[in-house]
Amino acid sequence: MRTLKVLVAVVLVLALAAGVLYWLRRKHSQTPLPTATPSAPFVTQGRLQIYALDVGQGDSLLIISPTGKTVLIDGGNVQAGEAVIAALQRHGVKTIDLAVASHPHADHIGGLRRVLERVPVKNLLDSGQSFASTEYERLLRVTRDKRIKLINAKRGLNFDLEAGVRLDAFHPQGDGKWLTDVRSGGSVENANSVVLRLSYGAFSMLFTGDAEAETEAALLKARFPLQAQVLKVGHHGSRYATSGRFLETVAPQTAVISCGNDNRYAHPAQATLDRLRKARIAVFRTDLSGELAIISDGKQFDVFPTRATDLAALWLGRMGVDEMALVLPKGARKTEQERD
Repeated sequence: MRTLKVLVAVVLVLALAAGVLYWLRRKHSQTPLPTATPSAPFVTQGRLQIYALDVGQGDSLLIISPTGKTVLIDGGNVQAGEAVIAALQRHGVKTIDLAVASHPHADHIGGLRRVLERVPVKNLLDSGQSFASTEYERLLRVTRDKRIKLINAKRGLNFDLEAGVRLDAFHPQGDGKWLTDVRSGGSVENANSVVLRLSYGAFSMLFTGDAEAETEAALLKARFPLQAQVLKVGHHGSRYATSGRFLETVAPQTAVISCGNDNRYAHPAQATLDRLRKARIAVFRTDLSGELAIISDGKQFDVFPTRATDLAALWLGRMGVDEMALVLPKGARKTEQERD
C-alpha cells in the first residue's frame, strides 16, 4: 500500500512538471525569440554590416557598406570613446566617410568627439541645434580644427553608400524649423534628433536617436516611408518613445535597444518592452547581449549578439528614479531632461 502511494505521488509530480514545462514553452512561443547564436562566425564580405556597439548608457552604431563605405552614428559618452575606437579597429575601419551626431547630448557625442580626434573623418552630419555645453563646443571645435565638412541635417538629405546602399534623413525638418512642443520634463534636443533610414535592397533599418513620441507623431504626419525590418529603439527604450502607432507603421521584425546595465534612468522601460512584446518583435539589448552585429545581403538579415541572453531578463524593464520616486523624499526626483 505504501509503495502504491509513493508511485502515485511520483506520477503526480511528473505530470505537474510536464504541465509546467508545456505552459512555459507555450508562453515563450508567443514572443519571437532572438535566434542568432552568440559569437557565431558570420560572413561579412559583400554584405551590409551594422554594429550596435556596447557603449554602456549611450548610443553608437557603425555601418559598413558592401564596398567599405563607413558611417558612425554617435559615439557614446566621453568614457566610451576608447571602446568605440577599439571597435573601429576591430572591424577594420581606418576612415569614416560620414559621422553623425544625432543630437548634442553628452551620451551621444562625448565619445564621438574622441573618434574625430583620432580617426580620419570626412563629413559630420549634425542636428544643427544650438546647445550650450562644453562637450558640444569641443565637438564643433575639433570639427573645425580637423577641417571636417559640417553638414546640418534636414529632411530630404540622402547619402549614397554605394552598392545600392542609401541613407535618407527624415528629421529634423531643418532650415531653423524645430520641433519645440514637447512633454513636460522632455527635451527639445531629443525631439530634434537626426532620424535616418538605411536601405539596401529589401532590407532597411531606422535610426531614431533619442526621439520620443512627439517626433514619432511628426514623422507619421509627414508620411515618410518608415517601414523597416530593424528599428533602433528611440531614447534607449524610454517609456516616452516607441509608441504603439509608430511601431505599427514601422512594423519591424527586430528592435535594438542601446542602454547600460548600470543606468538609473529605467532604460529600457517596462512599458516599452511590453509594447514591443505585444507587437511580437524580437528584441536585442546591448546591456544584456553586448555588441550586436546585423548582417544583410539585401534580401535577408541576421543578428549576432556577443553574449547569450536569458529570456526572462530580456523582457524585464529596469528600475529607475521615476519608480524610486515612490520611496524617495519629495524633491529628490530629477526630471528626465536633467538626467539624460
